[in-house]
Amino acid sequence: MIEKMQEISLFSRMIIHRATKEYEIPAQHLDLLSQLITHEEGLTPMCLSKIMGVNKTIISRVIDSLNQGGYVVKTKDPRDKRSYFVSITELGREKVDKIYEYYFELMSCIEKANQKMSQNE
Repeated sequence: MIEKMQEISLFSRMIIHRATKEYEIPAQHLDLLSQLITHEEGLTPMCLSKIMGVNKTIISRVIDSLNQGGYVVKTKDPRDKRSYFVSITELGREKVDKIYEYYFELMSCIEKANQKMSQNE
């Protein structure tokens, strides 16, 4: 059972990787955008770093890249001028929606093919 779960996980990562290539966004960028969607309020880079298990320096680079692309916005923390919150924009949500739509379409096709194979056995 664990082997099958690992295979499914690997397969899902491969599909997401393929989708991110097609939609020209690195997987780490998609992960960060997905985290922002699941956490309604803005998150700090330090919080994102902990959630994603990635170095804060890398997170800062990803945020800057996404900010330049218009996928996220930075908002200064009124209590701490050195810190800021990151929030996803509508453009960022649209990008994530397109990628996951592609992913679920592929998964649906695979499901249908799997059902047909099961019926033919």
